[in-house]
Amino acid sequence: MKSKAVKYLISFTVLLFLALNLVVCAKPNPSPSLTPPKPPPTQPPTATENQPPEEAPPIDEAKNEEEWYAVETFSGEVDATTPTFHIYGTEWRITWIIDAEDPAAAIFKLAIYPENVPYAIWETVSNAGSSSGEVNYFLSLQDKRDFLINVTAQNLRRWTIIIEDNAPGPNPSPIKITYIHYKGTVYPATPETGCYKRVEPDEYVVIKNLSECYQDITGWVLKNISRPTFPSFTFPRFIPVLLPPGGIIRVYTDEYNPETGGFSFYYGTGDLWSNDKSNTAVLYDARGNEVSRKSYAVPTKTNEASE
Repeated sequence: MKSKAVKYLISFTVLLFLALNLVVCAKPNPSPSLTPPKPPPTQPPTATENQPPEEAPPIDEAKNEEEWYAVETFSGEVDATTPTFHIYGTEWRITWIIDAEDPAAAIFKLAIYPENVPYAIWETVSNAGSSSGEVNYFLSLQDKRDFLINVTAQNLRRWTIIIEDNAPGPNPSPIKITYIHYKGTVYPATPETGCYKRVEPDEYVVIKNLSECYQDITGWVLKNISRPTFPSFTFPRFIPVLLPPGGIIRVYTDEYNPETGGFSFYYGTGDLWSNDKSNTAVLYDARGNEVSRKSYAVPTKTNEASE
């Protein structure tokens, strides 16, 4: 009996061990995971969301403003007739400024004439009580292009005329003649020192570099084409003559001025630029091409105006 009881006890223990082992090691059958369905395809994000806006196609920006080129500038105090000037473009304009205590009481009139037709007025301009103004003109290919202006000026201190057109000249060089000092000093003779009379040797012409680079003017020639013999000055050919950006050089009539380059025509006793009538200075490059020209207006004398 005792041995049978032991057998039952061993059998029960084995069965209990197996039952416990099945409970501990058996893994529950996992439920299937719930994967959210993929969203339907959408349109690409708009420009305001995740990407920069599409660049607009380039626009051809045309210039709204006309580009103007300087032709001449004339100034004076009383009546005067300007030298002849040439218009290269199809459009040109005159800008005028007067200095007067009372612009309404000032008289300022411009009579524009074609060259060689001094009695056929092309156009007229009047201040109409204002201290400045601007007028534009158009030219066809057949129109005359050389003009002069007769200025009538009363009850004012000074006037200035600026002439521009919409096309560059034949040689748009940055080197320009900007000023002519035609009224110099008269030095009387002093026999005791052996000095002879010198007439305006300190006249000079200003040549300026309007660019931002050095410009080589070696061998260039400056002339007064209003004189019968065309007095000329040639910049030295054996040493480089470099004009710095914005720099100027003065060419005197018969005077040595090292502080401004020391250049001079050495024109006899002086008086290269006339005080009685307008003269024209022309600058040529080393190949003989015209680079710049500049004229000045001589005020009309009182007795000449009354004749």
